[in-house]
Amino acid sequence: MYVRKIALGSVAALALAASSAALAADLPARAAAPAPIAVGAPFFSWTGFYVGVNAGMAGNEFRYPFGGCIGCGEESISYDGRARVSSNGFLGGAQIGYNWQFGSGFLVGVEADYAFANVDGRVDLDATIGNGSDSLGLGLRAGGELTSLGTVRARLGWAAFDRTLLYVTGGWAWGRVKNNIGIAIDSDELFTFNRKANMSGWTLGAGLEYAMTPNLSLKTEYLYVDLGDKTIYDRDYGFATANLKVDTRLHVVRAGVNWRFWSPAPVATGPVLARY
Repeated sequence: MYVRKIALGSVAALALAASSAALAADLPARAAAPAPIAVGAPFFSWTGFYVGVNAGMAGNEFRYPFGGCIGCGEESISYDGRARVSSNGFLGGAQIGYNWQFGSGFLVGVEADYAFANVDGRVDLDATIGNGSDSLGLGLRAGGELTSLGTVRARLGWAAFDRTLLYVTGGWAWGRVKNNIGIAIDSDELFTFNRKANMSGWTLGAGLEYAMTPNLSLKTEYLYVDLGDKTIYDRDYGFATANLKVDTRLHVVRAGVNWRFWSPAPVATGPVLARY
């Protein structure tokens, strides 16, 4: 009886093992993990329209070429020369522009800006002519002031480090300059001259801009500005002539903030493995 029970148990165990093996054979094989998918790493694009504000310092000098003649006939005496007045001051304003960036990181843009300025230079000269009671006091007050400055420039840049843009820039510049000259003898005004001149010329410079966010960027730039020269005094007195020009040149160093109104979708620059 005992042997019979053992035999029946062994048969049941063998049957259960066989049925388990059959069920396992019917199960689907486990699928392999999917291969990593390569996706592009996005880079920042500078393409878009922007506006901003800027402020900085400017200065160099106002030059005053002068000339004319005395006698102005066959035996006339001609004269010419140049006075220079150092200048410095503050300027601040706003800019507007648009950039086009290509896939290689090369950028082409256009920017216009206008700034209010207080960049001036003055010269004061006091002299005494003669000795004792026969002496005369001579006073000279002269100078210029740049009151506004604007530019329209092209920008050529390279996004060297993703959100860092290096660029060179150049184009047209214009400004308004106030000039004044006063001559006095013994404190009595002998001659006073005031003239405002609208001047235009060219500018060339370079800068760096860094994007803090897709829309907000900070920049700093240097510009050399040459507004050319303009005649501000030209007079024929019959026995003599006199003319005076103003020649304005500036170094501008300023910082600014730009706000971009549109940011395109990121563009892939290289493979990055996405794992699941």
